[in-house]
Amino acid sequence: MGTLPKADESIDDVENRQGEPTEHSEVRVRAHLGRALTRAEVSSFGRVLGSSASMRRLFPLCERLAGSDVPVIIEGETGTGKEVLARSLHEASGRHHGPFVVFDCTTVPPNLVESALFGHEKGAFTGATVSHVGVFEQAHGGTLFLDEIGDLDFPLQAKLLRAIERAEVQRVGGTGWAHVDVRILCATRRDLMREIHAGRFRDDLYYRLAVSRIALPPVREREGDIDLLLEHFWSELSGAPDGLTRVLREKFAAYGWPGNVRELRNAVAHLTALGDLADFDAIRRARRPAADRSGLEVDPSPDVIDNVLDQSLPYMKARDIVLAEFDRRYCDAVLRKHGGNVTKASAASGIARRYFYVIRSRSTKG
Repeated sequence: MGTLPKADESIDDVENRQGEPTEHSEVRVRAHLGRALTRAEVSSFGRVLGSSASMRRLFPLCERLAGSDVPVIIEGETGTGKEVLARSLHEASGRHHGPFVVFDCTTVPPNLVESALFGHEKGAFTGATVSHVGVFEQAHGGTLFLDEIGDLDFPLQAKLLRAIERAEVQRVGGTGWAHVDVRILCATRRDLMREIHAGRFRDDLYYRLAVSRIALPPVREREGDIDLLLEHFWSELSGAPDGLTRVLREKFAAYGWPGNVRELRNAVAHLTALGDLADFDAIRRARRPAADRSGLEVDPSPDVIDNVLDQSLPYMKARDIVLAEFDRRYCDAVLRKHGGNVTKASAASGIARRYFYVIRSRSTKG
């Protein structure tokens, strides 16, 4: 099978509810303060919905990737819908009858990650009172989605690479090898090439996974989609028909949505649940008290280095925190200077647009 084209251009994504993928083809939404969009203007790929030009350019690539078994790395800020896109790729693939298993590399203690991935035998370690099937075996015949792959401990990356290349795993405490038939999809908020240069990510694992890449831009860069998402989630959550006012639409369009689609949907859920008692301005202040028009936050604590030094952290961890803060402040400043336009900001910074997105996604996790 040949290598598929890489999605180096920024693309759009949206989180959608856990429903049948075919539902979107029947949905008529309204955008731009009530203008009805025609079916030709609204497109979808499984659970992924959007009407922007960049979104519609994405769907042919997704269709092609769905018909393949190659690994895919999905990049983007928290809340942009990386898992939703991964699930859509699985559901549109020949593996759709098989399991879709999610493993978040950030939620399992480091000493248990190997067991969670590959399983363990009874008595393999203290507390292992029964045998456990790892996520590789659970996903046999289907798709394994590795979320935040950039956070996987370096020593385990070699074992992960071996499992992927050999299509077999050995449980902790076991002696035999089990064949596994899985497709690997990954997601990350990090710049993996930078992690490679810093010695935190294996280059051989990266090139094994990065057969194709998809970069999901933040909601604030998706022209015209905020109102579409508002309309969609309002209908999904059974909001009052007369509650979706012009003023509310304008407020949603003016907000930067630093938490992306996840934050947008949560805001709609709050508004539909409380009705007349809800206050959209209060929601914004509570979640992002210093957010400006572009969804960028102003750091109220300028002495980040002093704060880090006071914590007596190991050198590498302290350096990472300071560098991440610099990345965030630099991106915020150049974006404010260029009115939130990423294309202009990245050009002025002298770095590629895609890399600019990666820096922003790494520094806005939360």
